[in-house]
Amino acid sequence: MKTFTFDDLLQSYFSERWLTERSRTSYFVPVKLFRRFVGQDKLPEEVTRDDARQWRDFCFSEAGRNLAHSSWNNYCRHNRILFKHAIDHALIPISSNPFAKMEVSSPKKRKKTLSKRQVEMAREAIDLHKKIERYRKTPSVLHPVWFWEVVFETFYHTGIRLTQLLLMKPEDIDLKSRVLTATWQGAKNNREHFVPISNALYPHLENLMNSARMVGIKRGEQIFNVNRFSVRHRMEMMDSWQVESFYQKLSQICGYQMSPHRFRHTLGTELMKEPDRNLHIVKALLGHSNISTTLEYVEVDIGSLRSAIEGRV
Repeated sequence: MKTFTFDDLLQSYFSERWLTERSRTSYFVPVKLFRRFVGQDKLPEEVTRDDARQWRDFCFSEAGRNLAHSSWNNYCRHNRILFKHAIDHALIPISSNPFAKMEVSSPKKRKKTLSKRQVEMAREAIDLHKKIERYRKTPSVLHPVWFWEVVFETFYHTGIRLTQLLLMKPEDIDLKSRVLTATWQGAKNNREHFVPISNALYPHLENLMNSARMVGIKRGEQIFNVNRFSVRHRMEMMDSWQVESFYQKLSQICGYQMSPHRFRHTLGTELMKEPDRNLHIVKALLGHSNISTTLEYVEVDIGSLRSAIEGRV
């Protein structure tokens, strides 16, 4: 009988399941981290429940950087699925999954959102740096400011995921119909969905499309690519690190934390505060598969809670 390594198990599992490259990567990382802990030479059939338990203890220790509960559950789930595949197909001579029931209860923290004043302050900062570039004729710390303004407004008005923005192509932005396509490859549920282009967002995307044509970005190419519009950036494709770097700089300027996902939470929360709020509309806009996921993104307004309590008197 062949002795299966972790690499063998991964390839076997991938051959059985039709997974995207992004999904495959989500398995490589947890397996790599576990192997680093137990030793690179250890075979899957030699892994015990004590190994999994000790790794969990390590991850939650200071030496393991006090891993978040949700991150551990993610690592545990991917390793458990891999071992289940190995056991179900008799690839390794063990009958008990070492990662079975190893998840921990994850604290449900409130989703972090941005206030209207915080969004206004961020826009003021962007506008200031845009003027600096225009009048000084030199790149500012947010260079190229006009491009990052488009990114900022796109996240604010659409609530799409970072990966969906990075995968967007010119053909995904239909200015005539005023519809933006959020690709299935960038969604957790592998579902494509459409987002209306609002009047406020339209001029920003129009500017992006015109600029993309000027630098020769073609159909099928990444349109949100700062490297094509910048005198500083030299990568071929824009990645998540470049977007996160922009938000880190903007956060330092404004004095509070901002991120693409925080705009997603903010959009869901603000829409649910509207008098004619509709949970199904919010669900469709965020591209969720079920209502329960949407409810996790919606932070109940404390003012609404106070009104409900006061109304009992």
